[in-house]
Amino acid sequence: MILFVDETECEDYFIVAGLLTESKLKTDVTFRKFKKKVKNFPIPPKKKEKLFTEFKSVMLDKEYQKIKVCMLEHIDSLNYSIIYSVYKKDGNKFNQDSKERIYLQLLNNIVLNIDEQIDIIFDTFNKKDFEEKIIKSLSQLPNIDSIKSQDSEIEFGLQFIDNICSIIRLHIDKKESTLYYLLSNYYEVK
Repeated sequence: MILFVDETECEDYFIVAGLLTESKLKTDVTFRKFKKKVKNFPIPPKKKEKLFTEFKSVMLDKEYQKIKVCMLEHIDSLNYSIIYSVYKKDGNKFNQDSKERIYLQLLNNIVLNIDEQIDIIFDTFNKKDFEEKIIKSLSQLPNIDSIKSQDSEIEFGLQFIDNICSIIRLHIDKKESTLYYLLSNYYEVK
């Protein structure tokens, strides 16, 4: 099993989410099928080039909801689980140190709720010391086979979880819930 991990935040919440699938290969094949299906959508060439480099939730949420729905339909064809953990900000200063500590705590909550042996791929932070801290901290858990950071431009599972994170954030922040219900296998862990 493989767990793709990303995080998101809004004014009141910090969220870490994982997409647990059977394998990287099946996830990649599903992503390629999705990409092939949307390649003929009417998109201006410059935007298409940017969008097809990395299907970021920011672009899909604002301009290409039909593509996002298509992506969710493809995710739903996988054997998957979406596991997320939420931290409610308490109004205190939420600085980088706090964010790193909370990220580790939320990710730990997710991993401890998975019974199978897993490989983890998390989105890079371009902060090597923090990435090493994540790897060192989680690699000690008994159900972790491997853990590494990866650039979301080249890791399709991270593009999936980026979009799932935005859906969870909008749902929790009570701004949009429609897309949340397009995927069926969510659960929050504390």
